[in-house]
Amino acid sequence: MRTGEFSRTVWRRSGAKQFQTEREEVLFGLSPEERCAALKGTGEKDFLWTQASAFGNSAEIGYYAVLRAAGDLAARGAEPEALSVRMTLPPGGSESDVEELSAGIESACRQMKLQTACFQGEVSPAAGMPTVNVSAAGTVRSGGILRCGMMRPGQSILLCGYTGLEGTLRILDESEEELEERFVPAFLDQIRELRRELVLPDVILGAQKNGDSGISAVQQIGSGGILAALWDLTEASGTGMKVDMAEFSIRQETVELCEFYRLNPYLLTSAGSYLIAADDADRVTEVLEKAGARAGKLGVATADKAKVISGRDEIRYLDRPAPDEFMRWWAERTQQH
Repeated sequence: MRTGEFSRTVWRRSGAKQFQTEREEVLFGLSPEERCAALKGTGEKDFLWTQASAFGNSAEIGYYAVLRAAGDLAARGAEPEALSVRMTLPPGGSESDVEELSAGIESACRQMKLQTACFQGEVSPAAGMPTVNVSAAGTVRSGGILRCGMMRPGQSILLCGYTGLEGTLRILDESEEELEERFVPAFLDQIRELRRELVLPDVILGAQKNGDSGISAVQQIGSGGILAALWDLTEASGTGMKVDMAEFSIRQETVELCEFYRLNPYLLTSAGSYLIAADDADRVTEVLEKAGARAGKLGVATADKAKVISGRDEIRYLDRPAPDEFMRWWAERTQQH
């Protein structure tokens, strides 16, 4: 199979079809667009959890695993509260690796106000490089979950954050010495500074709590980049879309890094950036920008199912999600070495 997340065909035919057991406490079933699971609470709140992982040689991989997991919970309207962490190192891994990865996880926890409630780790002969797996749990007001499939025709589709930013930062983390031979130090410093542009869960939750903005659905941009996230949002909602690629905010640093490695930034993972469906795009943008996040309208959801992207003098239709470019970048480097 191809590198990256399972294709929708494999997911349905060989995976999801096998899972038949159901319980009434579970609030919703399997969906390829859904990254969270939920249980009915006994009081005024329901319980949500999700999983995320990050691999690589950088000490920051734990930070990005937490960012992704916490962000997926926030997209559903849930307050991230606690983590379970499992760390896997390849043979030859050291105690200093454990210390550095743990520090990266705790850095994310402090920033996002989470507690690591469970921590386990192992050195495994099956591991090719360090991997951090995170399960994040949180709560949401009963009946208040924002599902990915709740976007309605006529609503605006907004981007909060920047296209491909997470992937840009992680590529720099993993290939700093190589990039130093191509780019001047000031340029690489600019990329490092962009970490402050990652949108944190509390910003998304704050926008959702603003009742007059009419937010109905939020999807964090994960594997496959912004194009995969647009597919997920429309496919889960049973809508089409008309969006303008010129409105996809992207940093010049991402463009140059992607040109150097011949990557498509629109297929590059971008945890810490979100798609938002809302009635009042101007109000959502105002709230997010007041919180320090970049936001802008990409287009609208439509009643038909055509997924239309306009750009310059051409119109194209969105394809099914392609493999993530960060995964492809890693696969090619692994083959070279």
